[in-house]
Parts: sequence; C-alpha cells; structure tokens
Amino acid sequence: MKGIYSDQTKNFLFPEEPSVGDLVTVRLRIPKYIGKSLGNVKFAPAKNSKSYQHKKMVFFKETEYFYYYQSTFEMPDRLVKYHFEIKLLEKNKDILYDSMGIVENRPVNDFRLIASFKTPKWSHGSIYYQIFVDRFNNADKSNDPVNHEYQYDGEEVVKKEWDELPDPKNGHREFYGGDLNGVLEKIDYLKDLGVETIYFNPIFVSPSPHKYDTQDYEHVDPHYGVIEEDSEDLNDKYKVRTTSKINLEKSDQLLKKLIEEAHKKNMRVVLDGVFNHCGSFHKWIDEMNLYDNEGVAHNINSPYKRYFYWGSEKKYEGWWGFSTLPKLNYGNITLWKYISDIGKKWVSEPFNIDGWRLDVADDLGKSFEMNSSFWRFFYKIVKKANPESVIFAEIYKSPLAWLEKICWDSIMNYITCMDPVSYFLTGTEKHNEDYKPDYLKNSNYFVNSVRWALSQLPMNSKFIALNQLSNHDHSRWMTRTTQQIGRLGQKSHDEASKGKDIDVFKMGMVMMFTLPGSPGLFYGDEIGLEGWTDPDNRRPFPWGKESQENKEIFNFTKELIKLYKKHPVMRKGSFDFLDWKDGYISYGLWDEDESLIILINREDEDIEIKLPLWILDKENGRLEVLFSTKKIDLRNDKFEKGEKILTIPSKIASIIKIE
Repeated sequence: MKGIYSDQTKNFLFPEEPSVGDLVTVRLRIPKYIGKSLGNVKFAPAKNSKSYQHKKMVFFKETEYFYYYQSTFEMPDRLVKYHFEIKLLEKNKDILYDSMGIVENRPVNDFRLIASFKTPKWSHGSIYYQIFVDRFNNADKSNDPVNHEYQYDGEEVVKKEWDELPDPKNGHREFYGGDLNGVLEKIDYLKDLGVETIYFNPIFVSPSPHKYDTQDYEHVDPHYGVIEEDSEDLNDKYKVRTTSKINLEKSDQLLKKLIEEAHKKNMRVVLDGVFNHCGSFHKWIDEMNLYDNEGVAHNINSPYKRYFYWGSEKKYEGWWGFSTLPKLNYGNITLWKYISDIGKKWVSEPFNIDGWRLDVADDLGKSFEMNSSFWRFFYKIVKKANPESVIFAEIYKSPLAWLEKICWDSIMNYITCMDPVSYFLTGTEKHNEDYKPDYLKNSNYFVNSVRWALSQLPMNSKFIALNQLSNHDHSRWMTRTTQQIGRLGQKSHDEASKGKDIDVFKMGMVMMFTLPGSPGLFYGDEIGLEGWTDPDNRRPFPWGKESQENKEIFNFTKELIKLYKKHPVMRKGSFDFLDWKDGYISYGLWDEDESLIILINREDEDIEIKLPLWILDKENGRLEVLFSTKKIDLRNDKFEKGEKILTIPSKIASIIKIE
C-alpha cells in the first residue's frame, strides 16, 4: 500500500528537536485512494515497554492525492516512541505505520523522539573530505620520517618515495611524508572542489603512519607539523623529534593556523579521537623508554597500571590482541576525566576544531553500561565547551541504544550507504573480501536495508551520518567496481583497476550524495583512485600525474557537488522509495519548495518504467534532468495523471526535478 508516509523532517514533525515542555506536532500523510474505507487515524505513543496510548489524529489539510492528519502533545522529560494506526473500515483491520513504513510480518519499529537532543545545523548534510595526512601531500621535507629512525612492532620504519605504492606486508611502517603544510598548500583545491568539512585521520603523536596508536593525546605529531629540534644520532632521533617541547608547541600552532585558514574559507575541521586504546609508545606504557621509564613497561607498579586491563601473565591486554594497541580500562574516573578533557581541549580556544569522529566507539570498555555512561559524560563535557561541535562514532551496527542516551550526534553511515550501495551495485563486500551474487541488483534487499538503517537514526542523526564509499579501513570504491575478491599480496596493485566499471563508480557517487546523510569523499575518491583494502587504499595522491580519466572523474565529482549545494532538498529533505524491481530503483526527495527523483538502473540493458509521481503529490507537470551519469531521453518532458512512462538506459543514475 504505497503513499502512506511520515518522517521526522520539518514536513512532518515540528519542532524538529523539541525541548522538554515544547508543544510537539506530528503529521501523517494518507493517500486518497483508500477513500471511504478510511476510519480513525491514531497517533500511538508508547506508555511503557509493553503498551501504547491511542490518540485520535485530527484532519488538517487535503492535497491532490493525500489527506494529512496531525496530533500534538507536550514533550516530556524522556524518550518518546511512537507509530501510527490507520483503521480500514471495509476490511476491518488496522494498518500500522512506523519508522520503516507499513508493518507487515515484522515487529513494530517505533519512531524515536529524544527530548532536548540538539545537533549543530551546519552538520546536517555537510560535504566531508577525509584526509589520511601521510598520503595526501608532502609540502615540508624537513619533518619527514627517515629510514631506520626507530623500530615499530619489532621492525624498522621505512621512508618511501611519493610515486611508490604500499607494500603488502609493511604498510604500518611505511611513511611518505605527507604533513599539515601539505594540507594548507591544497586548501584552495579543497575549497574549489566544494568541500565543507575536513575530517582528519589521527594527527596526534604516534609511531605509525595511521596514528591509531596514540603516543601523546595532547600534541600534534611533529612529523606532520614542525621539527626544529632534531638529533643526528638515530638512537635519539625519534625521542627528540616527538618529545621536544619546541617541536610539539610549534606543531600545535601549525594545526591552529590550518584550522583558522579553513574557517576563513567556511570549512569545518573534525579530528579523529582514538580513545578505546592508546599506543604502546604512550608514556603510560612507554615501551621505547621515551618518557624516562614512567610507564608500566618498565615499572609494573606504575600509577598508570590501572589505565589498562591485565591478564594472568602480567601482560596488558591489547585491543584485538595487538600489543601496540593497549586497551584502556575505563573502570576508573581519572581516565574518564583525562580523555574528556582532551575532547574539550581541542574544541576550545585556541584550536576550535569543529568536532570528533570516535574510533571503534562501541568497543570502548567491557560493557554497554560502562561504554554508554562514558560517552554520555564525554558528550556533555565537549558540548558544554563547544555546543556547535559535532560528535559521530564509528560503529557497524545499530547505534540506536547510544543515540537514545545522547552519547553521540550520529555515526559513520556504513549501514545506510557503504554496505547497501556496495552490495546492490557490485555484490562485493566493502573490503573486496567476499562476493554475494544474491545481493547484486537486488532492489528488495537494498530497500529493506536502507529502511532499517534509517529507522536506527532518529531525528537529525540521519542527516549528520557520514555517507562514504571508500575510507582508510576499506577498499577503494573504484576497486570494488571490479567485483574481484582479494587484497594486496594475493593480488597486484595493477589488478586493483583491472575490470573497473566507471559507469558503476559514478552511479555509486550519485547514490552517496542523494541518500540521507552527509556525503564524504576519502582523499582521491574525487579522481577515482584505486586500491585494495588496507594498506593499498592509502596510496599517495598522484599530484601532477593525474590521467585524463582522473581529470574527467574530478570534473564529474565537482559538478555533482555543485548540484548538491544548489538544491537544499538533497541535503535535508523527506526521502522515500517510489518504485523498484531487480536492478532498478527510484526514490524521491522533497520539501515544501522542491521535489526530486533519483533513478538508478543497474541492469545491463535499457528498461521501461512507469514512475508513480503521485507519491510526490504531483498530478501534472514537467520533468527536468538536473544531472545524469549518461544521456537520458525523457521523450516528452511533460507528465499527467500522476505518472510518467520512461525508458532508462543501462547502468545509469539520474537526478530529475519535477516542475
């Protein structure tokens, strides 16, 4: 039964982020074709975990194809769960409508309304650009790591040339020399591309190129910043470089300068917070004796011992067994305060970053109670310091339990974007390590996956969630279009581009920018950079050596971003699927000012469709192609009686405006 609809945008809920005591209005749209069969329409908020109130909704307006009903209530000091119930007189049955749509053969999945859950408006649909600093741009050779500068995890580090590619077995010890000055040098490039928020992989002092093994949370790594004080003696070089007060303070000042320059150009900056674990070089462990034997590696009775979990063999617990990643023990309040103060420090003067991405956020601690309690504490400290900062978490499952407690603003949106889009368009898992042919061109699976995912992101969380197709943890989107299974070592660098499908690549980009969320590019996505999963996904950006294909994809990406910025409904509008079958999907985006249709045809041949434009409350009008990955012929651009028959070319994504 198509056409019944509600959501939590301003079209159907206001205020969108109610405070306790606010008068809240919720609305529901019902298609007229139900006609005389329509009985009572009820708003059903939950009284407790087992029962609901049933409040009759009031009819308040009629349009060409729909009746609209609404109900009001005062926002209580608690979470409100609700759905809708529609009585059909002729069939003597109730239709239940919840956050996933019409309830059929499944439990009710209520809408969630969270009291006083306020999110920064700038973060709704912001365009992100993720930078893995060591591989983005090297503008300062003086801070480059040098060969044999130190040992990491038992082997010496290596400095590579910019045009070399990552080694399959040594990716965590290879440095290319990218730095913050390299980002400053390319800040106009980012602005010209249309970037609104820069998200940095970790930049604090750390011995690895990925820097998810923090050595010092309080300072920027001088290898990314400034090295003035140095040593010619390799035995002391790393210690001097990373503990010198001069180097640390000047590196912090360089980050401050970069943030100020970004803000001048109306770009935000988000940092990566790695708080589930630190690194074995951190002074709390001090594996390499960088901090004069302060850590537990040299003194089992160190006061820092309580910051870690310990096994029977007097060895600290490493996250996933990695000794370079000691897991932090949040069973003591001292650590809570220290880490939260780190969160506060960087969002405050003089640095003023605009938010945090929280690494493996659901892994922190040993229980949900400890985990969620800490994140709630962290959230309060950071938001008090900077209410306009954003906090989003890395999590691969439903975040609902955390969002209901207001632990985070949102998440990295694997559940809505990367996973469903990858499977629908390529059948390939996000590491290129599995192929699932049953998911390829399976529109039913895609629609159900996205509907479920959006139901787990209440209110404005769904518009903050970071939509990506590539990042530092997964294979490059371009390589996933090859539909090959493997990783570097099993496969060569060259094979990462063998059989790549530019049409499918572009289709994925259009979907990333049109599904609810904040679209995010991993550096190089804008030119179609290839790469297997880690470490091959972290290839250096080929400045000055871009191919003609790279340049064409860059122009495509830039035009897509330009369109996104021109049409606010793409950033934050109502969203619903219109029609789907096999490898074809259409969905609509609309608000009070504009309605768009997104057409996706993954089939290898042209198909004919009948677009149900009445679902967008349009009877007669015109269609205008705003953007398309291929030429599409609308025949006659006019439509009437709420529908339009179209022939859609194979492997195409189109954005069409309804006039």
